[in-house]
Amino acid sequence: MTSPRELPADVAHVQDMRDFAAYLEIMADDFDADRADWERQRREGKQFVDGRWSSMYVGDFLRTWAAWLADGCLREGAPVKDDVDPLTWQSLALQIHVAHLYE
Repeated sequence: MTSPRELPADVAHVQDMRDFAAYLEIMADDFDADRADWERQRREGKQFVDGRWSSMYVGDFLRTWAAWLADGCLREGAPVKDDVDPLTWQSLALQIHVAHLYE
């Protein structure tokens, strides 16, 4: 990747398909932990709970990912296109990382 931006540590580690598969497991575990924490806080009576993930459902996550690509990569003068194009295992991991936070 040619960008001077610092990558999250888990994303920086992704160099090949095996690393990417491991990264998906990390993200799945993080999602499960976030949902469990969200549910625990709701049971404790907290009315407003924000988790680390902006989406609770796969469909919402995929739409968020598409919106991030449209906003950050596909429009004219997009600020992060060089971070994800050409596609690499690491740039794919970066897309998933950013999409789980994007609102």
